[in-house]
Amino acid sequence: MSLNEELEQKLKELGAIRVGFVTLETLAGGPEGANLKYLLPSAESAVCWAIPLQKDLIRPYLGKTHPNARGDHEKDNIEVNIKSSKMSRIIAQFLVEKGCEAASVIANNKYREDVLNWNITLPPEISLRYLAVRSGVASFGWSGNVGIKEYGTAIILGATITNAKFDPTDPIPAEESFCNECKICTKVCAFQMFSPDEKVEITLGGHIFSYSKRVNKLRCILTCGGFNGLHKSRKFSTFSPGRYDYPETAMEVRRVLTAAMTGQRKRPLIKDSSTGYIPASFSGGKGASSLPTEETKNDVVQLTCGNCQIICWGDPKDTAKNYKILVNSGCVIQREDGRLEVFPPDEAIEEFEKMPLKRQRWYRKDYKMKMRQITRPTEMMP
Repeated sequence: MSLNEELEQKLKELGAIRVGFVTLETLAGGPEGANLKYLLPSAESAVCWAIPLQKDLIRPYLGKTHPNARGDHEKDNIEVNIKSSKMSRIIAQFLVEKGCEAASVIANNKYREDVLNWNITLPPEISLRYLAVRSGVASFGWSGNVGIKEYGTAIILGATITNAKFDPTDPIPAEESFCNECKICTKVCAFQMFSPDEKVEITLGGHIFSYSKRVNKLRCILTCGGFNGLHKSRKFSTFSPGRYDYPETAMEVRRVLTAAMTGQRKRPLIKDSSTGYIPASFSGGKGASSLPTEETKNDVVQLTCGNCQIICWGDPKDTAKNYKILVNSGCVIQREDGRLEVFPPDEAIEEFEKMPLKRQRWYRKDYKMKMRQITRPTEMMP
């Protein structure tokens, strides 16, 4: 067997559904996130793979159908990310034993902290999306999440970098893409981070790939960071109890982020009502086993969204059904002990207004400009 064949067999035994290979040449001309030498100066190639999330846990999560729906999907998401990172270490060790140099890649929440404003732009050490699309493991959807037919974007990626020279694999042909540009992924983001019309392009080894333009990454931080959950339409929410008004401009985005960061620190951690489950969600890189304390709770990122990734299952009918489930799922309100309760939109407003004004400010605060309007761009990257 060739080294490619050995690795593909080993990875599929470990749970990968697709495996592909990239080289310096097939990534040439790409963005900095495609630079394999960032993690391994002697790098020549990388092997990439995908692992599926459990679909049977996604629809209850989207629909908020029972008290443990959030925790069940979050635990699966964490476990699959940890599994992919462990697979990367296993493959790296396998390559080292064959006399190669190798570097494992952490599947998520690992950024280039040497980049200016890294905590805003969140540049990954290595973009697993770039490796996946160039190697044929997956292809871009409109949102920029990558996916596979029959799985959609409900997958987690992984990779190992090495100085071994692999035979590269080809990208998925456009006609075999899972994405039909329905753009439902843009509709499920509470603060509308994705452009419904504009695209950006990247080039990797002579192949051009495109996906939607990011309007402003702070919009994603506000939503995926759990600061806000209320959708622009005000008809449904994520599992975040934040209820901020939709910011129209870049200045308003920054103002709501300032208000929300203050409010979120005062909120109790989310507890699932029947189990009391409070995850660590990669807190401090320690994984799901490190439960937070009162002193460390502000370091915890609890999963309250991810809608743009998990909404698409690669089949238009399934994706449309997921969207219907989400938009009819209601809005969450948080109780003093951390429990979340779900209400229809109008009832959620009534429940929220029953809270003492001091507590309301943990979830919603007026950040609108109270000064004369000034001319400024409607949006800009942070």
